[in-house]
Amino acid sequence: MLHIEYIKHLSALIDNPVFFAFFLAVLIDVMTGFVKSLVNKKTTSSKGIGGLIKHSTLLLIVCMLYPFCDIYGASGMADTLLIFYILFYGISIIENLGQMGIPIPTWLKKYIYKLSDEYNKGDSDEK
Repeated sequence: MLHIEYIKHLSALIDNPVFFAFFLAVLIDVMTGFVKSLVNKKTTSSKGIGGLIKHSTLLLIVCMLYPFCDIYGASGMADTLLIFYILFYGISIIENLGQMGIPIPTWLKKYIYKLSDEYNKGDSDEK
């Protein structure tokens, strides 16, 4: 009766705080990416649709595979993978905010790749 177990674990997925944080990170990244494109006047439908497809596919894969991991006792490994995704999405959110012109702390800015180019270029222009 794997299908019944699967459905129980799938319905319980929303109560998982790691999955919920992952879902929020994806949602915030999509929203900040869209706002960034509006602020920078670089909104293109092809890039937006491509991003939505990528993020939706990742969410769908996680929603399909996580219940199996949970059933077979590997939810800890799945949570670890989701935490890494949350960190990557967090970096993307910070990049989006920085590219919109929202101030990012200098100590953090130099560790974020897309912002470090601006940071290093800004330092060399001042010298």
